[in-house]
Amino acid sequence: MIFLIRHATPKIDYSACDYRAAQVRLQEYNQTREIEESEIEQFLLSELFQEIKASNPVVYCSPVARAERTCQLLFSHIDRYVINPDLSEVGLRISPLPWVKLKVRTWFLLSRIAWLLRLSGEPEKVRHAVRRSQQLLPQLEQQENVALVSHGFLMHYLKKRLTKQQFRPRATFKQGCFTVECWDK
Repeated sequence: MIFLIRHATPKIDYSACDYRAAQVRLQEYNQTREIEESEIEQFLLSELFQEIKASNPVVYCSPVARAERTCQLLFSHIDRYVINPDLSEVGLRISPLPWVKLKVRTWFLLSRIAWLLRLSGEPEKVRHAVRRSQQLLPQLEQQENVALVSHGFLMHYLKKRLTKQQFRPRATFKQGCFTVECWDK
């Protein structure tokens, strides 16, 4: 089985701001270890978590602080997890739009759309993220049970690859940003 886990919601200021403040908040978002732990607490009581725990998966984690903190809270019962840079989030870049105030999540959404349209100037392009997800799959299939703690867009591409490899989602838990999906053949 493969368990795809998206990090819990980072605790930052999500209120409306101009693009300069949005750039600062994006840095906070990428560096904070402060997450909404209550999203995870509910999951720890679920049958799905008990199934993951019993399967004793090999755990791989993104090096980004919010993902690593999520991993630590979920897998405190294991000796170690593997930090894998291929699980990093696809970068965002806030585009300067003077005289405009938007909520931070809207700034992030616009930045993601600009990235998808190749307008953001980010060095990693869509094809690079797709390639990363393709390279991860053979590693995952070598293990009997694997848990990945990562980010939304990389998970999106991984799910596409898993579907092409005849994997199917079997169980899901979602609370805020925090999402857990169980995939198997």
